[in-house]
Amino acid sequence: MHETPATGAMHRTRDRGQMKPRRITIKDVAREAGVSVATASEALNGKGRVAAATRQNVIDVAARVGYTANRLAKNLNAGRTGSLVLAVSPQPLTEEGSGLQPEWDIEYYFRVLNGASLQAFQRGFLLSMLPTQTSSRDFLSAADGLIVVDPSDDDPLIAEAVRSGLPCVTVGRNSGDLSWVDNDFFTGTTSALAHIGNDRPARVALFLSETASSYVRDELSSYLDWCSATGAAPIILRSPGPRVDEAEPVIHAALARTDREFDAVLTTLDTLAHATERAALALDLDVPGDLQIVSLADSRYLDYGLQKSITALDLHPVQLGEIAVELLIGALDGHGERRREVVPISLNVRESTLAD
Repeated sequence: MHETPATGAMHRTRDRGQMKPRRITIKDVAREAGVSVATASEALNGKGRVAAATRQNVIDVAARVGYTANRLAKNLNAGRTGSLVLAVSPQPLTEEGSGLQPEWDIEYYFRVLNGASLQAFQRGFLLSMLPTQTSSRDFLSAADGLIVVDPSDDDPLIAEAVRSGLPCVTVGRNSGDLSWVDNDFFTGTTSALAHIGNDRPARVALFLSETASSYVRDELSSYLDWCSATGAAPIILRSPGPRVDEAEPVIHAALARTDREFDAVLTTLDTLAHATERAALALDLDVPGDLQIVSLADSRYLDYGLQKSITALDLHPVQLGEIAVELLIGALDGHGERRREVVPISLNVRESTLAD
């Protein structure tokens, strides 16, 4: 069979007696469109001074013959590896050991990762999750950029990225001069507190596991302001860690006290809210009649699988991940200015605050 450029997709190579399609290249597109390889490349990348009609013709030809750009080659030509890294800024371990451990068992982080991974792939990058801080220097040397979620002030990965000149952005405010995307946690906490007291006066305790993250500090500040404005005494409960099994003994003991001074619990994490609902059930407390519960971070675990679904703030973590990737690629492309993006929060009202 005689093949013309238009039938480039039909090119075959032999492999153990069978014929396999050959990958369509930019040369095939250029030949079919009647332009040089350089012009075809500029037309498809949106660069260079290519006439509009020529550019559209190249795009149409590429679609017709089934051309897809070789992402690895494009990244190598740009001096990149095509790899991005996402990590969670670790919190100090408490009773179970020493050192630092990212909290990957919290759904919020996985949803951020999902949004970031898809956005990175669509922009020609592969994004990897960094599970530990071990050998970070070697790992980062093979990456084009770094995203750190809930950055602490002394995060070693951020320090290494800044030292080595690796582009870095954070999900959550950072204390340095890096771009970030975040929620307005102060306003979100204020709206959650207003909702708790909407139907009846409430004595609210704040349940948290750490105060190192900027979002927790904002939530704590908003809570203390609310206490001052309403004349309520602050009641702050602290779990030794973010997991349900770490939090449940603490909230169980607080709820079981005969002199308990609160009838509503505001938690900084979905896991703490989950633990609160479990403890209330074990103590035969009615939710929301005896105890209202609100989480300042939503997850599917709060809407399904509990005796009473829990009212929570939707932080839109998938969108946070998507924006973080866009900020990072902007830094890779030479947009040097620091950018700050704020994603609005919405309140998902559920059974834990609704009167029967």
